[in-house]
Amino acid sequence: MDHHPISEDPKTPLLPLHDQIQRSQSFHSSLKSILTLKNFFVFLGPLLCTIICLCVKLDGPVASRNMLAVLVWVFAWWLTEALPMPVTSMSPLFLFPLFGIASADDVAHSYMNDVIALVLGSFILALAVEHYNIHKRLALNITLVFCGDPLNPPLLLLGICGTAAFIGMWMHNVATAVMMMPVATGILRRFPTDPDQSVVVSNFCKAVILGVLYSIAIGGMSTLTGTGVNLILVGMWKSYFPQAAPITFSTWFCFAFPSALLIFLALWALLCCLYCSRSSGQALSVYLDKAHLKKELELLGRNPQTYSKLHAISIQFWCIQNQSRIVV
Repeated sequence: MDHHPISEDPKTPLLPLHDQIQRSQSFHSSLKSILTLKNFFVFLGPLLCTIICLCVKLDGPVASRNMLAVLVWVFAWWLTEALPMPVTSMSPLFLFPLFGIASADDVAHSYMNDVIALVLGSFILALAVEHYNIHKRLALNITLVFCGDPLNPPLLLLGICGTAAFIGMWMHNVATAVMMMPVATGILRRFPTDPDQSVVVSNFCKAVILGVLYSIAIGGMSTLTGTGVNLILVGMWKSYFPQAAPITFSTWFCFAFPSALLIFLALWALLCCLYCSRSSGQALSVYLDKAHLKKELELLGRNPQTYSKLHAISIQFWCIQNQSRIVV
């Protein structure tokens, strides 16, 4: 180990100059790593919250002003994405008790109420669908069953949209869209995507995309599990009309399914008139070979029946419940 000679001159620095330079550079790099835009966004939420608590005065209890401050804090983190979205979403768990808005037990209970649990369950089912490649199986089976011989584009469109609407009945709209869009694009990838794409193929692709998206929303209308708006209605009905008969899964289905079916058929007829004529089958049949589709389906292996059984059991629980409390 090298030792620096000790000088008797009192003006000589105790440490070598190059060590001081390295420490200075290290300090500046540490300062730069702290003074970043992302860290500024992290402190922006608490800063805005403090400003509102000190400067804003509202008529009513202090908790109302604190609630406004917490909302601004959370919104600032959401808009700037200073922290991951899950972390921001869970921040009321410690902010509400900290500002005296609600107790930690009440906030935690709100995070796992019936509506949240139901939406969480539908997303878990969607993850299982992706894990077992069920969306690929759906795309191949739908094409095989509904393409017809010779190819019938309106019938194929009905099969794709009908499948999207049916799945949208039992799973949340967002989860269904995440699952069904790969199904739709898996079918559309068989068609050419170059600029010289024919008008017939282009119109059919438009019909499939529009049909899947609208069918998911229409299917979600018919059940309580399909869309969050229906679940909000159930919660408001339970809060504002506690003495009235609860809205159960079966009663809502009997009320909403007939109208959803009529809207779905009207959508299919409109898309067929605009984008998908029966005479377009000859141009589309070139890209849909049944033998090739069957071979791809065989490569995926056996159909995972365990998931189908679990999904069927979940649907049975949703249908037979007699209370406004939804059990997943």
